[in-house]
Amino acid sequence: MNMNKESDILETTLAIAERQYLEAYHFLQNAYQENPQNYGPQTLYFLACLSGGANMPEEALGWLRKAIRDNKWWYRPEVLDDDDLTELKNDKEFLLLKAISNERYVQSASKSKALFSWKKKTADNFFLAIHGNTQNGQIARIDWEPIVGKSAEWQIETVQSAEPDGYGTYRWSYDMTAYLPVAHSMEKVQKEGYHKIACGGFSAGCDMLLRAIAFTSASCDLLILQSPWIPVLQEHTEALVRAISQKNIELRIYCGSEDEDCLPLAKKLYAEGKNAGLKVTFTIQANNRHQFPEKMYHLED
Repeated sequence: MNMNKESDILETTLAIAERQYLEAYHFLQNAYQENPQNYGPQTLYFLACLSGGANMPEEALGWLRKAIRDNKWWYRPEVLDDDDLTELKNDKEFLLLKAISNERYVQSASKSKALFSWKKKTADNFFLAIHGNTQNGQIARIDWEPIVGKSAEWQIETVQSAEPDGYGTYRWSYDMTAYLPVAHSMEKVQKEGYHKIACGGFSAGCDMLLRAIAFTSASCDLLILQSPWIPVLQEHTEALVRAISQKNIELRIYCGSEDEDCLPLAKKLYAEGKNAGLKVTFTIQANNRHQFPEKMYHLED
């Protein structure tokens, strides 16, 4: 597995933590210390939780101190209530850091707006990339750019959620409003005369794309779902499959063989799609967890 991306290293850390917290802590600590500039708030949060869960509360406090006090980062309030941080719950410094973080979150949430990177049509075809939780538009662009390669025929743009997750990262809520910026962005480009429109979502981003297709006039020619976390499928299977069929959308589903949370949903969507006669393919990526494959597939694959 390509270990250059922070997200991949965190997935490996989670795999190790399923066996042993202390081993996972040392793995991530070593990776961080080699190139600290490559790691953001999520890594320091992982380090805090792993050390807390390994009965090292002082180390946990130190990582949160570095993140919140030194780096001026912050987190969504509920994540600092994690069970792995229980030993710190009455610590005065922890409570102060938590209060600072919460205040920054409130300030950010009050000003945050969804962002669509598109400005004008610059190519014949259009690819819309939607990030997952604890990510942002820039991460989505980096993750999905390999799918179009250096082709001048494709323009890639992103939609970033309006809901902050932590410093510099965002999340999606699984309701009937969070997906609307994605739907509005899709509807906008449908009027711009593109020859072909493709959309790609990672994790929660897949759910936002599916909601947009099921509940609005938003459409595309090709929908690519990577590691799909799609609660919408549980309650709206029929409406979802019907919309994909009526809009004649080709569906490609990809999921890691070790992605225990998303693989059942991916299999269910594929089965429902095949049963309904959709143009759908399903690829299980061997030895992958909740992440993109090391060798990225391409649009023409």
